[in-house]
Amino acid sequence: MYKLLTHTDLDGVSCAVLAKLAWGENVDVTFCHNPADVTQYLLKKYNEKVWLEYGMIYVTDLSFDADILIDCKIYKDILRLFDHHGTAVEPFRPYFKWATVEVEKDGRLTCGTELFYQYLLKKGLVGNRDFFVEQVRLFDTWDWYKGRSNLPKYLSNIVLKLGLQYFLRTFTERLRSRDVNELNVFNQYERDILLYDEDREKKDVGSFLKQTYICDVESEDICPDETQFKVGIVFNSSFYSSVLGNDMCRDLGVDIAFMVNLNRGRVEVRTAREDIDIGSLMQTFYAGGGHRKAAGGVLDITEYVIKKCLGRIGSVKKIEQVK
Repeated sequence: MYKLLTHTDLDGVSCAVLAKLAWGENVDVTFCHNPADVTQYLLKKYNEKVWLEYGMIYVTDLSFDADILIDCKIYKDILRLFDHHGTAVEPFRPYFKWATVEVEKDGRLTCGTELFYQYLLKKGLVGNRDFFVEQVRLFDTWDWYKGRSNLPKYLSNIVLKLGLQYFLRTFTERLRSRDVNELNVFNQYERDILLYDEDREKKDVGSFLKQTYICDVESEDICPDETQFKVGIVFNSSFYSSVLGNDMCRDLGVDIAFMVNLNRGRVEVRTAREDIDIGSLMQTFYAGGGHRKAAGGVLDITEYVIKKCLGRIGSVKKIEQVK
């Protein structure tokens, strides 16, 4: 039995599709929101001795705290990592015998799905699925934005609208015997969803652009040669954070775009500048990580908001969420 820990986006679930194609029902998939989730899982299962159930544990499209390997030495024999985020390169440099961490491959940006696919392909566990894998890569690296086809973005929208389990189940079956192409990648039901969603996206993004706050920020931590920045921040729960962030940078002229989801305690950040490393900022200040131009982190301000709200009428002694 194999275990796969993977991310909750198109790149992550596509790794799960490949794992199902390779091992069928002999692989158990768990979706993780961030590296902290993976770290917590590995520590918990180590203490419970559950790792003994698996011949190999694969982590794709996100990493974990490499320091746990110091205490949990057994994992070095059954762990394989496939990640493409720049923030994971240095922590896993000592473990490159089993940790594949590459930001670029063959002169272009890569993704977790492509790295995992090439591993499975080399072992003869999957057949040619080049077209599908390339669409995932195009979306996750944002290279699709430079081209003429929206197909990569539509794949991501199917994940957002119909869910991880739908995508995993449907595309595992669709890719079981052969690769997909532009004509058969979606069925009629999915095309109808995408058509409706395209109009919804334009309205959502346009609305949130009008709700953006533009802030002048002074900082010595963002860029080595500059201290004054224009930052856009919007409070949103939209599915379209990637599109929204890029439009904020392009249309509002901000150096950095912050999209805060208060319900999830998450922040997504984008930049169009080459000299700003968003991934490093998220790793240092927001317990997150990612790429130079696109990253995310944790921003749980629930307790602060509660105290700020109720503090006007009294002193908050205890905060407890309904189970």
